[in-house]
Amino acid sequence: MRKSVFINPFVDRGFKILFGQESSKELLIELINDLLEGEHHVEDLSYMDKEDPSETTDGRGVIFDLLCKDQDGTTFIVELQNARQTYFYERALYYLCRMIASQGKKGESWEFELVPVYGIFLLNFRSSKTDKVRTDLVIADRETGEQKSRNFREIFIEFPLFNKTEAECETPLDYWLYNLKHMEQLEHLSFKGQKALFNRLEELARIANMNKKERAEYEAALKIYRDNENVVTTARREGKEEGIAIGEERGVLKTARLMKQNGASVEFIKQCIGMTEEEIKNL
Repeated sequence: MRKSVFINPFVDRGFKILFGQESSKELLIELINDLLEGEHHVEDLSYMDKEDPSETTDGRGVIFDLLCKDQDGTTFIVELQNARQTYFYERALYYLCRMIASQGKKGESWEFELVPVYGIFLLNFRSSKTDKVRTDLVIADRETGEQKSRNFREIFIEFPLFNKTEAECETPLDYWLYNLKHMEQLEHLSFKGQKALFNRLEELARIANMNKKERAEYEAALKIYRDNENVVTTARREGKEEGIAIGEERGVLKTARLMKQNGASVEFIKQCIGMTEEEIKNL
């Protein structure tokens, strides 16, 4: 098997190296601006605390992959999701609602003046709800299509549906999706002539440029990623062989059990499989 030159951006640690640190902030800004071209322009970003704890002892907290805001206070939730989840669109809605509700202020004088919240969800699986690479959700009039609020915005990118060759890529977003989808197999990143910032992307993505700590963390995360990928593939195959109803139930349980054995956290298994914390602990 050929040794990869670049990191796998779908591995959590790899994703954070590319987009989740001060030294890579300009890449996240560029990606967001290419996603929102003609709609919103980010000049600068500041990273926020990724954990939004519950206000009650029995409530549910949230831990985001990336949470940041721009110079106008607009909030961006950027999430990478590797495994199919039945209620992922609902989960994304919940995330945005948490950020919108957190803007509430006490007192009669507050008039519900909200800053926009954008949810950007990068999916490494094919959703059953669409056959489009990009899905944009807004609050709009059902009959006329007129957008009624610009404070609530969701963008879903489904990488398995992006099938353009290098020659077919035409837009800045195409360039991003091509490089991210194929990064682990490339010798050199494409489109550096079209986007000068991709030189920085290539520099950060090179495994050889990692320090010891980053390399160890990345390789540990990569092992879990590949183990879980193999487990899911095997479970799906067994599910098909045993019949959809029985196979899905057994496949999900087996997937969760093996993910737990391979060191995946309870929170990660909950996100991937949709089981409760109690069910996972009892495996």
